[in-house]
Amino acid sequence: MLGTHLIYNGTLIPTKDAHVAIDDIATLYGFGVYESLRLKKGQIFFLEKHLQRLFQSAHLIGLRHTYDEATITNWVHTLVEKNAIDTANIKIIFLGGTRPSLYIFLLAPKFVEKKEYREGISTITFLYERFMPQAKTLNMLPSYMAYMQAKEAGAFDALFINRHNHIVEGSRTNFFVIKNNIISTPPVTEVLDGITRQGVIACAKEHGYDVEEKSIPLSDVFSYDGAFLTNTSSKIVPIRAIDGQLFSHIASSITMLRQQFDAYLKRVIT
Repeated sequence: MLGTHLIYNGTLIPTKDAHVAIDDIATLYGFGVYESLRLKKGQIFFLEKHLQRLFQSAHLIGLRHTYDEATITNWVHTLVEKNAIDTANIKIIFLGGTRPSLYIFLLAPKFVEKKEYREGISTITFLYERFMPQAKTLNMLPSYMAYMQAKEAGAFDALFINRHNHIVEGSRTNFFVIKNNIISTPPVTEVLDGITRQGVIACAKEHGYDVEEKSIPLSDVFSYDGAFLTNTSSKIVPIRAIDGQLFSHIASSITMLRQQFDAYLKRVIT
């Protein structure tokens, strides 16, 4: 954790005093939801959208509570001000059970190397379909195992493959492909609708791209000009390899979209 304090149920407490009860069955069984937000130079990215998804996730899994978005918004700003840190990741964890509890704390930001933006990243595939993909839950064991397998292989992330042998999403990313002026991404009914995913789609449409949601067979992926991943920390990262098979190059359209999305963020955040 970063900083000296975190928020626990609306109260600032020292980070050294943070704890989770090990006898809470809801906690042990992963009955909770979470969000990760980006704080950069004092600007909090898409706080309203993240909180809307937090509450939607809680609703989907039946996590009952008495919190509201305005209250949590104030808590987030209180935490940032108290710690006087202007660049970090903000983590919100909402635990269910007989006494729902909410933690907000700061983590060190994760940066992608400039070389990876320029030359692309490697990925592996992992056979898995998330339970309730529209909810951002703490049920993360398969995702964690996939991510660790990717790290052991020297890869950036693992791409989930469903029973139909279609690429669905990454363990912590959304997946896109591009061909000519058409950007394709798996249907929102099958994936977590990432906040960055939403922003990339909006930005692409502004710049004249056609964006479609459709299934993307693994066997077809190299017929596209290129592929890329999106998430809060990394924004848009081009894929160079999947299971060791290479795209011939990083498509110039992806590089252009990255630049356009950076400009989009500056416009909508400030």
